[in-house]
Amino acid sequence: MSFDVFFQRFRDGDAAPGGGAAMRSVLAAHVARDEPDSSFAHVVVGDGAADVYLSDDSMLANNITGEQSWDLLVEGAKAAGWAIMPVGCPVLITDESGRAHLPDGLGKDAVHVSTGKDVVRAIIGS
Repeated sequence: MSFDVFFQRFRDGDAAPGGGAAMRSVLAAHVARDEPDSSFAHVVVGDGAADVYLSDDSMLANNITGEQSWDLLVEGAKAAGWAIMPVGCPVLITDESGRAHLPDGLGKDAVHVSTGKDVVRAIIGS
């Protein structure tokens, strides 16, 4: 899918720092091209790939193909404690405890996901 998907941590309704190192660790073995000056990496895993722009506190992913790419991104989001925010879709959370930390109005419609299939299903269903 070629639209933008944002990843970020929240605490008490506000953006919270951290998580980038955990996501970087999950993605590390799959980075096919790394451009540290622009925070860009092209990640290749199994049946697909993704372009990511990763900072210490958040990430943007796009051009995501293949189910295993989504699985990897969900694994990274879990490790980082990040919500997954596909543009135009409900916020996705990998841990129910994250729902209470989302900004006002987002928690009610947030969707809990555990796998890449869950993410794709949530995106297609919105």
